[in-house]
Amino acid sequence: TGEPTPRTPVQVLSGQGAERHLQGLRQAALAAGEPLPEIFLDPAYAQATHFRLCTLQVSPERTWAPGEPPGD
Repeated sequence: TGEPTPRTPVQVLSGQGAERHLQGLRQAALAAGEPLPEIFLDPAYAQATHFRLCTLQVSPERTWAPGEPPGD
């Protein structure tokens, strides 16, 4: 269904998610001087693992209501 199972977040947070295993495979190939497995060369894999991350954090003291100017 595309929905994560309740266990999935626990696995990811503990470093046991599938992406960690794939990263380990990639790093092992690079360390051994071997060619990367084909999955890492697939454009679909590149697209699936490319994320834009926004780390914007606005504290409650810096928020304002619409139509009000931000305070200092």
